[in-house]
Amino acid sequence: MFKKVGIVSKAKVENMDKVILPLIEYLNDKGVDVVLGCEAAKSINEKECVIREKIALYVDLIIVLGGDGTFISATRSVNKSKRDIPILGVNLGSMGFLTEVPLNSMYDVLDDIFINKNYTIEERMMIDVGVYDKKKLLHQETVFNDAVINKGTLARIIPIKVLAKMDKQEYVVAIYHADGLIISTPSGSTAYNLAAGGPIVYPTMDSFVCTPICPHTLSNRPLVLPDNMELILELEDKSEDVMLTLDGQIGYKIDNQKTIRIKKSEKHIKILILRDKNYFDILRTKLGWEERKVRNIKC
Repeated sequence: MFKKVGIVSKAKVENMDKVILPLIEYLNDKGVDVVLGCEAAKSINEKECVIREKIALYVDLIIVLGGDGTFISATRSVNKSKRDIPILGVNLGSMGFLTEVPLNSMYDVLDDIFINKNYTIEERMMIDVGVYDKKKLLHQETVFNDAVINKGTLARIIPIKVLAKMDKQEYVVAIYHADGLIISTPSGSTAYNLAAGGPIVYPTMDSFVCTPICPHTLSNRPLVLPDNMELILELEDKSEDVMLTLDGQIGYKIDNQKTIRIKKSEKHIKILILRDKNYFDILRTKLGWEERKVRNIKC
């Protein structure tokens, strides 16, 4: 059972104290100790807190109050802590595919967790992204959502060569001429990937989604690739002001001397969900796929 729960919240949200104080009281009534992230602590004028990057070191479960960006920052804390703890996302925004629980349903969900034990834990794939200068590793990050190559304000079309390495063989996948390229996990398929016209992939699958941003050739289409490949990305010419952005939160400037290598990570992120909730409920609600009554119109 969860004996210590961390609360991570989005910063500068109006009336956040009216959410956090009752939540602390609820958890304390269930015999649970609460550890506050510093943004959450600030909203209730509490001085004792733990920075978001380290909160996973001290708790058994993290409750995220915010949107998908706040959720992703919590996954980074879990990843760096090397602890195998789950995350529960409570949505304070409008969309939020990762923060699945609506705020008005939070206590019903918490009752199912702490009283009825009616929950399960999903494991979600992560990817390891390495930036190399020839064979020298410059940067290494484990990413939950996506890795994005995109141009800055002055950059032109970026020709990006994608290779796939499998069974010690390298294959040329494509050379994308586009404004950028997204390599997404299934969990990240509903983020930038979806906005760029990429497919929605069921989140517990293990695969990569390769989606060009505004491709300048209509035949350049998104691809779903198996997780046993290592993807190798190279810039085909000297482009200025090109960035590699990881999870929308970490950025590195890159050029045609750099190589990006992406593979499935050995690490997973665990997400706590209700047993009677399914992913299609979330898609229908978030994307407006709910059934609509058709009116009979008499002419």
